[in-house]
Amino acid sequence: MKEYTESFEKVPLFEGLTPTEIQDLLRISEDIEAKQSDTVVLQDTPGDGFYIISAGAFEVLKSGNRNEVLARLEELSYFGEMSLISSENRSATVMCVEDGRLKKVPAEPFQKLLDDGDIVAYKVVLNMARILAKRLAASDNRLVS
Repeated sequence: MKEYTESFEKVPLFEGLTPTEIQDLLRISEDIEAKQSDTVVLQDTPGDGFYIISAGAFEVLKSGNRNEVLARLEELSYFGEMSLISSENRSATVMCVEDGRLKKVPAEPFQKLLDDGDIVAYKVVLNMARILAKRLAASDNRLVS
């Protein structure tokens, strides 16, 4: 388990967590195998957890007037993190484009950790807030430019 946990230390949501803390958090996770063309999450459906990519490649797609690829995600990228703190529906679809593996951290047990005052869960939420603040600042800068 140690080798596996060490690789997740590079996930930005886990910044500042010790290998033991990451291992404790991953105890509530599920392993998911994904095949090319599998839809992992579907836009406008309830969010039920966040995913860390262990292997493979995935595309984030936004439906609307035209389907648009927003991003390509690969190893140690993550998505769906907002479902850990919000009951809003998914804002995009994520589809597997190269066979892969995912770790899913389900929202319900993560929320229970928060309710129980688990410090690791709070560290993850703090990291999420920092990441979202950076994204918002970058978005504001693009609008101004």
